Amino acid sequence: MKLSPELSSPSNLLGDKAESSPSKIFSPSKKRLLGEGNGYIHWRTITKNGKEYPQAYYHWKEGNKKRSKYIPKKLLSSVEEAEAAKYPVIEILQLLGVTTSPELNDVNVDISNNAEKLLGDKWIKNGKTNISQGFQSSAASNLSSSPSKIELSPSKRRKGNGSGSIHWRTITRGGKDYLQAYYHYEFWQDGEREVKSSKYIPKRLLSQVQRIEAEKAPVKEILKILGVF
Repeated sequence: MKLSPELSSPSNLLGDKAESSPSKIFSPSKKRLLGEGNGYIHWRTITKNGKEYPQAYYHWKEGNKKRSKYIPKKLLSSVEEAEAAKYPVIEILQLLGVTTSPELNDVNVDISNNAEKLLGDKWIKNGKTNISQGFQSSAASNLSSSPSKIELSPSKRRKGNGSGSIHWRTITRGGKDYLQAYYHYEFWQDGEREVKSSKYIPKRLLSQVQRIEAEKAPVKEILKILGVF
């Protein structure tokens, strides 16, 4: 479906603008493995002041319930790539900052806290899967809330509390792709950067770090959780 000039104009889009002409459902390239969940990208059109706007949502099943999560523009390309590669649904939900139920957490997925999958702490220059400045929702978000609600960006940190964000990278090991989360952080003093580094986020701490990052807590609090201080 090709967007009309009215829809494709950045000034006419509501909230996050669409970067490409959306179809109703993002076409999968292959099937997921058994036990990796069932999800897909769905496009919907809303009407505001007589004009139509496209919005992307991620639909998935959690037990016997159907769930939906709005996809912000800054995460859309990352979610599309992960969905096209048929990553386990739980990994895509982590990209969106969604805390899943035990039914999904028990899924046998490749991303884990296994030491053999860690590449050490590095400053990562991630490619297309890079996610900037945290997530749109906290771990306490209500998954059953209406998907028509547009989420607000989190507030900025106070001056002197540091600068940090969650970034994702994809590594390939044994012919399989794995998503890994890192926390990038900087500290400045008198206009000069004193520290620039990165710390791997273990899976068991990911939802906690996402929640605190969404609240824009001081960077040192997040680094304490990760064992840096």
